[in-house]
Amino acid sequence: MDEVNPEFPQADVALVIGADDVTNPIAGRPGNAISGMPILDVDRPANSVVVIKRSMGDGYVGIDNELYTDPKTGMFFIDAKKGLNELKTAVGEFVG
Repeated sequence: MDEVNPEFPQADVALVIGADDVTNPIAGRPGNAISGMPILDVDRPANSVVVIKRSMGDGYVGIDNELYTDPKTGMFFIDAKKGLNELKTAVGEFVG
């Protein structure tokens, strides 16, 4: 995480696949079940975050992930393999 976290602010898009607690920005605030836990700072990219998950189910500790309701986050509810294939196809069609 120490190596990748400094890269996120330089990214246009962060793609998150199936992660929950390890991407929850609430870990940076005291007084909750994951306070102080190291996380991937995917909420810091320049423009947007795309999360591929099967559902809005809670992570291991059972708390909501604030990343999922951030205005710059788009949720894609689908099986990860199928979702990645669909994204690849869509981007290919868009870029030409």
